[in-house]
Amino acid sequence: MRIDKIKEKWASENIKLNPPAPIHSIKATEEIFGFRFPDDFKKFYLKLDGFADWDWTKNMFSIWPLARILEEYHNENDKNFIVFADYLINSHQIGFVKGKKGIFKNSNETHELIADTFTEAILLINSDADILY
Repeated sequence: MRIDKIKEKWASENIKLNPPAPIHSIKATEEIFGFRFPDDFKKFYLKLDGFADWDWTKNMFSIWPLARILEEYHNENDKNFIVFADYLINSHQIGFVKGKKGIFKNSNETHELIADTFTEAILLINSDADILY
């Protein structure tokens, strides 16, 4: 994934982007969750810590900064679902399920596989793919 190209696209759409997340913050979040983020997630967050100020794409998807991922996790009942993005202010969420490979969306209390990798999920968000809805 060309993170720089994605950052450029989002910046050109006037999405407010956060600066990179420090590696120690990613590792600390992993320790709290008892979960290891995939390498493509880490590479992405080392270049861009999600969107600032709850901003979103023109299609109403928001990529969360680590601080929000952590905050929302603490407020969630389902500690197996680690959310990193949402659609339409939490109409539904996109994230990881502990113990399963891939990226999932939650809909009607279930987790539906939508992508094999974090990179693929970001590309789906950027292309406004039907599977996201």
